[in-house]
Amino acid sequence: MSKINIPELLAPAGSMKALKAAVNAGADAVYLSGKRFGARQFAQNFSSVELEKALEYAHLRGVKVYVTVNTLIKETEVSRMADYLVQLYSWGVDAVIVQDLGVAQLARKLVPDLDLHCSTQMTIHNPQGVIWAANNGFKRVILAREMNLEDIEATACQLSRKIELEVFAHGAICYSYSGQCLLSSFIGGRSGNRGTCAQPCRKNYQLILAKTDKYGKYKDHQEIPLKDHYLLSTRDLAIYSHLDRITEAPVDSIKIEGRMRPPEYVASVVKIYREALDRIALKKWKPQKKELSTLEMCFNRGLTKGWLLGALNQEMMGRSRPGNRGLFLGKVVNYHKHDKKTVITIKSMFKPEKGDGILFKQPGKKSDEVDLWGTVLNHSPEIRKGKLFLKLHKPVKVGSEVFITRRKSLIDRAQEIMNNPQLPQKIPLDLEITLNSELIPLINVYVVEPSLKNMEVKYKADFSMEKAKKQPLSHETIINQLRKTGGTPFIIRNIQMDYPGNLFTPIGNLNHLRRQMLEKVQEKILTIYQLPSDEIKCAKKRLSTFKKDFVRKSKKTTEKWKMRELEEENKKPLQKQPHPPSILTVYVDSIPALEAVLEAGCGKIYFQPKITNSKCDNNLNKGFNCLKPDVNYEIYFENMALLLKEASSLARTYKSDLIWKWPDITDNNYVKGAASLLRNLPEKTISGVMVGGLGALWALKDGFDSVKLYGSGALNIWNHLTVDELSPFLESFTLSPELSKEELKKVILNSSDLPSHEFEFLVQGNMEAMVSEDCLSCILKDKILPRESLEDRQHQFLGIKDPKNRIFPVKIDDECRTHVLNSVELCLIDYLPLLLKIGFDSLVIDSRGKPADYAWKMFSLYQTALELSIHGDPHQDNKLHNLKKRVKKISNGGITTGNFLRGVEED
Repeated sequence: MSKINIPELLAPAGSMKALKAAVNAGADAVYLSGKRFGARQFAQNFSSVELEKALEYAHLRGVKVYVTVNTLIKETEVSRMADYLVQLYSWGVDAVIVQDLGVAQLARKLVPDLDLHCSTQMTIHNPQGVIWAANNGFKRVILAREMNLEDIEATACQLSRKIELEVFAHGAICYSYSGQCLLSSFIGGRSGNRGTCAQPCRKNYQLILAKTDKYGKYKDHQEIPLKDHYLLSTRDLAIYSHLDRITEAPVDSIKIEGRMRPPEYVASVVKIYREALDRIALKKWKPQKKELSTLEMCFNRGLTKGWLLGALNQEMMGRSRPGNRGLFLGKVVNYHKHDKKTVITIKSMFKPEKGDGILFKQPGKKSDEVDLWGTVLNHSPEIRKGKLFLKLHKPVKVGSEVFITRRKSLIDRAQEIMNNPQLPQKIPLDLEITLNSELIPLINVYVVEPSLKNMEVKYKADFSMEKAKKQPLSHETIINQLRKTGGTPFIIRNIQMDYPGNLFTPIGNLNHLRRQMLEKVQEKILTIYQLPSDEIKCAKKRLSTFKKDFVRKSKKTTEKWKMRELEEENKKPLQKQPHPPSILTVYVDSIPALEAVLEAGCGKIYFQPKITNSKCDNNLNKGFNCLKPDVNYEIYFENMALLLKEASSLARTYKSDLIWKWPDITDNNYVKGAASLLRNLPEKTISGVMVGGLGALWALKDGFDSVKLYGSGALNIWNHLTVDELSPFLESFTLSPELSKEELKKVILNSSDLPSHEFEFLVQGNMEAMVSEDCLSCILKDKILPRESLEDRQHQFLGIKDPKNRIFPVKIDDECRTHVLNSVELCLIDYLPLLLKIGFDSLVIDSRGKPADYAWKMFSLYQTALELSIHGDPHQDNKLHNLKKRVKKISNGGITTGNFLRGVEED
């Protein structure tokens, strides 16, 4: 039998009430955020004073506190982040959860003893990424939800040094890998990387097909009739029924998601998981249907065991609606007009009660419509012979499904947990009481808790007892008063008292004695979590030095920018040359597009070949009927090798650099196969490799000395600290598309004293907003699509249309993942002079998924704009504006400047 490993139970705390609920329900640890730098900015979160109180409350009860510092930070926030990290360290937090590599570097410099956890938003989804974290000072990795348990077990076997592994157990799931979604940011500047996601994945969409012109621009489209329209809405994760399998795996912590959830939700869910884990430890557990139903009533969008436990697409997605579904109760079978009672057949072990919330799902006017409405029962319903009779203020259609979405008794139970901690969570104390010669009580307090190493506290009362004149205090009276620990985290277990009797002191003195004694014990326990003052002093000294250096750097870079502006003003226009320098680069995914941009004069190309003989082979021709079979990686990389060699031959003909672009999501099989291919490619086939994940980066850092590595935008580079962190490995850095022009300028200027490197920025294309393990083409399995010629099918366009009629292109990749692109194309052609002035070495056109005509035309337009920008022209602005009009004509969905002008909101 496999070894039982009881993982840490980690609970969310979006408020002080939620924290108390989690602790009292039996969590081993909680995660929370301050008012800034946390990826849930719409939760209540904690002020500095509240955070200190939260630490005290949790630590007194033996519960760890992890603080989320998991937003990406701008250059203007570096100094404040440094202050915050030192503050958290001095308060004694147990760990911080970080996404930004620059923040991780800053923490290691300022507070090297502070434990760091890799946020799931680092998108660590393969063994190589975990090994990177283990070798870069992290205590724990919060794995991407897309990793399954078999991959996690295989990963643990590959580790040469210990690192804790954390997985999600319960709660909401982002559609995009690890929450790495830019859709909210692109639509309205509300960035998930800044904790302000507007959740566009929970909106309804129409799936559309369209034909495209020679530039890949869609024309008239048609909606594909579907029953369900919440195409990107996932179900909620619940691994409760499989907890015994989790305890057999090398998982150190299971996380309940829900900092936006109310305290009642936290208390109920944590309690269920706590009791299950405790019974598994005793080998006396099996899943309880009642508990699973309770989880459904807490909140659910439909529950799934997740990719962690091998769920398939249809088991992951809740496309019918995005809100709380509750617990299925039954169906409406009749309606009595005379007494206005709705009759429901009951299919649940739970019967509705007064105060419960009820949801009715009625058929709408059209066959594919659903009408939802709900109510709270203000009476105790009548139940007879398996039927429920409800008196409602309006009739409900026969056939309507009925759900319990709010259980009053469940809320009452949660309130009880919040107000009355379970006894196992109380710290047991044993007391020995004696009186000295002056009749002053002396108390030895023994903290009977192994984790507190059987701590002992001595306390001397500040009063004397005296000989009783009338009514002496009895032994029992003294003991009863001292046992009244109330809402404290303590319980008095045993009291040994050497009391001669016939003494007296007011009851108020005994109460005062108890309070003072427990405060002393509390202070002693909290010293365990307090850092030595000299360590805090050292951290503050490092902070002071860092801030002085940073201020000096900022002043220096400001001066550099001013000098650069003066040089620009005094610079004479360069004489026109036949071709501008190799500043323009292009992403392509086909040989025809590659050949087109080579003919147009492109000197550096990123090639991400689209392999046609794979999982999604000819999806368009098969009506997108994807059954998601396993990829044959041997054949896949044989085809990849042929394409790279063909592309290399073309690039050499034109004396251009060819860089192999890897997907940003690379599972273990891809990394191993691609690395093996790279070793066997003839020398100088490619000039380098572009990577977008830390695992892929780490896999290539050793043994590939001759291979130059380039970083894609998926590495989320927002500040010079991240550049510094990655500079030992990368030749170039693609800065985040969420940064504004001012923020981009600051990153480049503050990186000027770092080792030699290049900066790149995407200037054209439908930007990728999300990548999902889901395959949208699967929902077309049984759909009959219009019959068209093979040639027409090859020019079809798949997209999703939102309620505002914006159409977002959808691509299905070689491994059947869904890529959703922005509805409009980024276009910065008229800002090329500014981008060059900022200091970018390379400006990128993304033409992946587009025909060769688009790649050639777009590169040519930007090449003309680049010549104008470099050589100067008295009519430059007008000419660039005219070029922009021509770009717009061939752009899909129109054009936008994206975040370049507006950036994203301040934290």
